[in-house]
Amino acid sequence: MTWAGMRGLLGPSMKLLGIVYDDPDVTPPDKVRYEAAVTVSGEVQPEGEFGVMEFPAGSYGVAEHKGPYEELGKAYQRIYGGWLPKSAYHLRDVPAFEQYLNSPQNTKPEDLVTLIHIPLSA
Repeated sequence: MTWAGMRGLLGPSMKLLGIVYDDPDVTPPDKVRYEAAVTVSGEVQPEGEFGVMEFPAGSYGVAEHKGPYEELGKAYQRIYGGWLPKSAYHLRDVPAFEQYLNSPQNTKPEDLVTLIHIPLSA
């Protein structure tokens, strides 16, 4: 956030995202890959450990999780283990991502709202 703020990238239309690459239930904690991101409307130059990426176009299923981040794994289990196998959809080979609608800095854990975006194909 500091890096983005110093470059004027923070604002009211910005979205906070997390890109999820691994399942923490099967991947050892020191091997879990996760990237924090902010949306931008203009061009940004990569710098050091900060890069630029585009999310692939396509369909995404979106599920709302309300509660602590520590319980996001349960939401993923319900999506991947419950809803997805019963649906007419299949996963695309791109990572899921999370959109954080409020902040733990000023929101109680039980009131945090996260949208989980799952890449789907028919």
